[in-house]
Amino acid sequence: MVFGFVVKPVMLVWGGSFLLLLLLAQILIGMRKIRFKGRTHQKVHKWAAWALLAFSLFHAFMGIVYALHLTIG
Repeated sequence: MVFGFVVKPVMLVWGGSFLLLLLLAQILIGMRKIRFKGRTHQKVHKWAAWALLAFSLFHAFMGIVYALHLTIG
């Protein structure tokens, strides 16, 4: 439980699926399969990378909470 929020396995599955989609978008943008021109490309790539980092850290934290049966808050 994290601040009264119970971590369930289905939440971790949805989080992992969302991260996989973000990673796929990041790869496709990097390979220029999804094309943006100029500064827009750099901005989209940068924000996709930050979003991927933020969601993966949250996903890892929730996985640790679930695996170790921790209660926080």
